[in-house]
Order: sequence, then C-alpha cells, then structure tokens
Amino acid sequence: MRASSPGRTASGLVSCLLIAVLVVFTGSLTPAAAAYPTKGAIGSMHRSLGGDKGRLGPAVGPERCTLKDKGCYQTFRSGTIHWTKATGARATWGAIRSAWQKSGWENGKLGYPTSNEYRSGSETRQDFQNGRITWTAKSGAKIQVTSAPSTFTLKGSGFGHGVGMSQYGAQGMAAQGKSATQILEHYYNPAKVTQTASNANADITVQLLAGQKSVTLTPSAGRLRVKVSGRTIESGSTITVERTSAGKVRAKVGSKSYESTWLTVEWQGTRYWSGSQKTTVAVSKAQSGSTGTYRHGKIEIRQLKNALNVLGIMKTNTEYLPGIAEVPTSWKPAALQAQAIAARTYAYRNLGPLKAACACNVYDEVTSQHFKGWAHENAKDSDPWRRAVQDTQSGSGASVKNAKVVMYKGGLIDAVYSSSSGGKTNSAAEVWGSDIPYLRSRDDAASKTAAARNPNASWTVKPSQAAMAKAFGLPVVARVDLTRSSSGLVTSATATSTKGKTATRTGAQLRSSLKLKSASFTLG
Repeated sequence: MRASSPGRTASGLVSCLLIAVLVVFTGSLTPAAAAYPTKGAIGSMHRSLGGDKGRLGPAVGPERCTLKDKGCYQTFRSGTIHWTKATGARATWGAIRSAWQKSGWENGKLGYPTSNEYRSGSETRQDFQNGRITWTAKSGAKIQVTSAPSTFTLKGSGFGHGVGMSQYGAQGMAAQGKSATQILEHYYNPAKVTQTASNANADITVQLLAGQKSVTLTPSAGRLRVKVSGRTIESGSTITVERTSAGKVRAKVGSKSYESTWLTVEWQGTRYWSGSQKTTVAVSKAQSGSTGTYRHGKIEIRQLKNALNVLGIMKTNTEYLPGIAEVPTSWKPAALQAQAIAARTYAYRNLGPLKAACACNVYDEVTSQHFKGWAHENAKDSDPWRRAVQDTQSGSGASVKNAKVVMYKGGLIDAVYSSSSGGKTNSAAEVWGSDIPYLRSRDDAASKTAAARNPNASWTVKPSQAAMAKAFGLPVVARVDLTRSSSGLVTSATATSTKGKTATRTGAQLRSSLKLKSASFTLG
C-alpha cells in the first residue's frame, strides 16, 4: 500500500496543473456552478417551456420562497418563474419581464402574473393580478393597470348547500317516470329505502319559538289549559306567558298569574285532552315572526338563554310530518313521497336525547326542516302531501305500524337535502369536510329540465364594489379568482386589491356575506 502512494501523489499534481491550465483558458467552472434543480409547479412550468433547452434555459439559482403571500420564484438564464397558491406557476421574460420589474415585481401595482405571455392580434400580452402588460415591436412594453370595477357579475345555479337529495331534481326525475325509491337511491346511493317499525309512534320535540321575552297563545273553537306547579287552569281566551327578571316562567290567565320554572299548555280534541271539540292554538311570532297555528300534541314553555323556549311535542308520523312544508303540494306523487321519506328519515335520526342548544330534537325552520303546522296540513291544496305521508307508512288510524326510511349499513342516514344544485350535487366532504359514502356528488341534471320548473336552475347577481370589498375585508377589490370543485362548488375565492393585497374566503362564506342562493357560481 505504501509503494503506491508516491505514484498517486504525482498523479494528483498533474491533475492540479491541468485544472489550472483550464481555468486560465476558460476563466471559470460555469457548467458545475449552474447545476440548480427544479421541482414542483415551477419545475413543471419549466419543463412545459422546453426545459434547459427551451425559452428560459437552465436555472441559474435555487428556488426561493421568500415573497409575499408565501410566493416562490426561481431565476433562469432568460427569465423567471413565480408561483403562488392563488396564481399558480407563471413565467416572465424579455421586455415584459423588464417592465414588470420596473413596476416593482409582485409588490408593485400589478401583483403576480396570472398567465404566461400570449399573442392577441399584433400584441404580445401577459396578464397580472391587477392588470396587463402588452408589447409590440413599435411601441414596446406598456402597463395597463386594472381599475376596481363598480360592480361584479356572478352567475350561479341551485339553491342551498346542494348536498343529498335535490328537491327540484326529485320533481324532474318524477316527471321522467321514476319512483320515490329510485329517486332516493339515486341521490343517496349506495343507501337503500326500507321499512321499519322502530319509532313508528315516537314523539318528537320541535322548537317553535325562541329568543322572546313574552308570547301569547290563543285557542280557537275550544279551550286550552295551563299546567303549572301542580295546578291546572283552563281558559277560552288568550293567555300570555313571559319570562320574569327572576328567571321564572309566568303565565297570565285572565286576571291571575302563575309562575314556575316551566309550564305545559294543552288544548281540547287532542290525545292529551280528549273530546269532540277540535281546537287549534295560535302562537304569536312562531312562524318567522308571524303567528303559527297548531292542532296536535302539546306545548311546553321553558327557559333558554334568558328568554322563552317554546316547544311542540307531537307524534312524528301522524302529527309532525303532515305539517312539513318543504315542497309545493302540486308536485308529482313520486317527488312528494321521496320528500316524505327523506323528511321522516331526517326526523327519526334526530330522535333521542334533546339537543342542548335548543332542548329539542329539531327546529321548525330550515336549520332542520320547515315545519309550518296546521296552516300547512289543513290548507285547501294540502291533500296530495298528506296522502304522500300516508302512502309511505302503514297502520290503523292514529297508530302507525311501519314506515319507509332510507338506511345505510343498518343505520338511518343523515337525509339532508336542498332545493337544487349546480347540475351535480355537492359532496359532504366539499361542504362540511367529512366524507360520507351516501352524500357524495351525484348527477342532478333532472333539476334543470323543463319539467322540473326550477326557478333557480340559473341566476345572476351583481354585487356592488362596496359589498364585495366588505365580504373580503379589503378597502377595494380589483379582481376575484375562484377555485371550484368538479361539481361546480366554489371552494375558495381570492380577492386582490388595486394595491396587490389579497384576502381569501370559502364559497360558503362568500355565499353568506353576499346573500347568494348557493356557492355554485362563476365570476363573469
């Protein structure tokens, strides 16, 4: 081993001399110094432009992610590629790149590029977040800054969250001859429609009114009675119930008052107070500020968040479902039956322990299902709806033996539904972040057919500059870039101000802020 060492040393000296000679003639070791890798979106853009032999040439520096909005860039022999989550990877070169550089790069009035260079007639153009740079051989590079528009045009489709059964889609499918089972098993695939005896005669607790300090209850064609602190007081006229400053519930019946922590109101002709007199009770402000009228069950009035909590307790199948007012009663029988089964499934799934937020199983508004009570059940055109409810259950008189529901792997599904979608229903994962096998995106073309008569098959709104700026929390909005799912749902929207500041909102947040019908829209 030692005998070979002198030879290796001599060889090393020769190599050093050769390298010295090369340095003298070439000046530097450029090829080795230029070996910078490319990766990710920037690497993909570089390759799409021909790689090292293409328009940009090889990289002359590493990728760096030190720019605003968490932007990254990499410099190449003949240009640069910039990337942000909102704009993607975009390349700049030549005179347009020089003009952008003079404007202040991404921190200037233009912001980041949103396209590569492209030809439009005699011009070469490149788009940026807040404007455009154009170039011609005669005029050179010119910057055009986008001014903030006074209004924005949003074109959308559907109404509601768009998950689960589409109600107008059900009507469209019914017009095509599909049965209620076919409709439900399409929208909730792979769940199945089945019959169950469970909960057939179970009670459901519905929140009728909350947040009020006082409420009036008025009987019609009969009498009501108040049960409070072990006493029962009858009345044939209006009673008032209010919450006291001491946190009690006080009932004023005639000239007398009765207090307790809670009370019950019953009326004639019900299973709680038998008799031939068919009495209804009107509850002030119970229907979105208007009076609600109820025929079945009983009412309990308790306290919730320093106000009254008015609860209706009734049989799910025979007293609650007939008062559900979700779709027009003139719809096709199969569509009405599909709605009845979905509404029953939703109600059944919410039976059991009361929700702490309301001390109820369900709300009477679209937070759960729209329960309108006797006003809907007894309407002159309500017979088709009542028949749909009856046709999806079996029994004798007021007793139900079996009823149809939708189940998946032996359990009741969360049978959410909405008016319609943008042509494809949205998945639960897209809207609420949880993947549920029977709440994935389904075809909803039926909701856009002429037979469906869907007033929300398409819609257009034009928010003002002030409304859009408020929605994004920016002083002014120059442009909005949308990211949409395969179903058309806006998953994110990024607004850019005239000074390049950005803000991002989800489609759901923008829908709420701008009071849009759905989060399935485009920006025109």
